[in-house]
Amino acid sequence: MSRRSNSGALPLVAVLFGVYALSFVGPAAQQRKGTALRAGGESVPTGLVWPSPEAEEKLREVDGIKLYPTHAWKDEMDPIVDASAKLEDTPVIVGVAADSGCGKSTFLRRILGALGTEVKPGHTAIGDMMTVICLDDYHTNDRAGRKATGLTALDARENDFALMGAQIEALKTGKAVYKPIYNHDTGNKDPPELIEPNKVMVFEGLHPIYDEKARSQLDLAIYIDIVNDVKFAWKVQRDVAERGWTEEQVREDIEKRLPDFSKYVDPQKANADVVLRYEPSDKGLPFLKVKLIQKKGGKFPMVTLKKDLSLSGSEPGATLKMYDDDWFGNDVTVVEMDGEIDMDNMEEQLKEVESNLEGLGAKSAEELTEAMVSLKSSPGSQNGTGLLQTVIAMKVREIYEKITGKDA
Repeated sequence: MSRRSNSGALPLVAVLFGVYALSFVGPAAQQRKGTALRAGGESVPTGLVWPSPEAEEKLREVDGIKLYPTHAWKDEMDPIVDASAKLEDTPVIVGVAADSGCGKSTFLRRILGALGTEVKPGHTAIGDMMTVICLDDYHTNDRAGRKATGLTALDARENDFALMGAQIEALKTGKAVYKPIYNHDTGNKDPPELIEPNKVMVFEGLHPIYDEKARSQLDLAIYIDIVNDVKFAWKVQRDVAERGWTEEQVREDIEKRLPDFSKYVDPQKANADVVLRYEPSDKGLPFLKVKLIQKKGGKFPMVTLKKDLSLSGSEPGATLKMYDDDWFGNDVTVVEMDGEIDMDNMEEQLKEVESNLEGLGAKSAEELTEAMVSLKSSPGSQNGTGLLQTVIAMKVREIYEKITGKDA
């Protein structure tokens, strides 16, 4: 494992089917249900491509920030504005690197559960304590524009990192921003929406760890890493069943994204504080080996295992172990779960696991077990997916409480 780059990694869209269940509705799904965008405008194409002479003519600049007209700015909008109310504490900023469409998922629901809060669905999910922003909104061009440039959405040149970094920094300082909107249903860039700072702000998508300025604002950088065999199996299962594709069509669709994913998305895991990695189980697919890869000295508070564990029951059973390793030149500690727990004996086995985890930062001796049981029906609850997602969720809460000095 030590220095594998996972070059040629497949898009994380497979996460939606194989690892995450959509527990609250994401942007595209909300639009299909008829929920209005928070910006309230009609979805119409700008007819512009950046760069082009036509777009250059309409370019304006505010406080050194270029406002590309492809973002469908309205004349009265500035990229950074005063917030409607002052927060008591600095917002806690979390980046989750994953492919497009991988936002409003069981993983984020586990974070909401650990924080004891909820969000209202919309283009951007917003609640009393947490806001979840999809970084697809910072695509510079709309779908038609990308066809004109010949670049994919994964390509760094198709993403407005200057605006992204400036707005994340502004939110961190308590300012509000007019954030662009990428409409997944129409493929248009709709007029920006006003986003107020919140106690916890999650930026999920292709490139939260890619740009240095954006990365420097993160209180925690998370990377979701799924190896090729697992991703391909999930994507085939989903696209053949739901879209009527053949396996060959799925393979072709995957392969055309490989170069840009490998160049622009995959390298971010070297700068992540924690990586949640999915590999085939030693017992073979469809069973999984899930690893929590924790950078030593990083921003992720370390979780350790007192001893190796073996959980028997229904096949294939599960094993847990811990070891040190090297990850892209970083010293890391890995907690690994291979296989599946016995769902008929779920609570007892989880209690055994929880009692052997140190540094969990739980509010009670069985908090992790109770959180897992409450989402028992969610995909991944039987393997390391649910367990290690819940661990990360509790650590997000711990980071929030450390930074603010307040209980969540």
